Amino acid sequence: MYRWKKFWISMSVALALLLAMGIGIWTGGVALAMPVAGIGGFIVEADEIQITNFKLLPKIGQTSDRSVYPQASSSLDGVIKGMKLYKDFELGSLKARVLITASKDVKASGLVLDMTRMTADSSFKKLKVEEKYSTNPLEKISLSAPTLNLKNVKIRGHYLFANSISIPGMTLDVSLK
Repeated sequence: MYRWKKFWISMSVALALLLAMGIGIWTGGVALAMPVAGIGGFIVEADEIQITNFKLLPKIGQTSDRSVYPQASSSLDGVIKGMKLYKDFELGSLKARVLITASKDVKASGLVLDMTRMTADSSFKKLKVEEKYSTNPLEKISLSAPTLNLKNVKIRGHYLFANSISIPGMTLDVSLK
């Protein structure tokens, strides 16, 4: 016997997320963090990210659980190899995952990513760490580099926006766990 209630709940959630992503892409920007930026954020994993025009600043941002939470805000252009972007969340007693993958390299420009955690093997070219006097704690330190290479990347993000992004062979998978 089928569990129609669970089926229709999961189907409705999947279609709502797909519709929201379609509207985001259609309006010109790609804001992937919309309703999936909750507790613990969403996860971006990649085999490698080749970054240019990198900047990192402290930020106070929000998640769906907290209105104020310390984060790092990065802006960059980049090529992402082996990208997986996913969010796990609970639907009552069920656990679901929304997963976006790409079959080839993802190219993004004007990408802004707010995060609370990142692990990676990194190599910088001309890394600049700048400390400034300011009464605003968010303006006291910044990092920048013309090039940065990250390998074995795992990021916990809370907001992602790309001015332009190409995701060849994109797959969206919504599944129950």
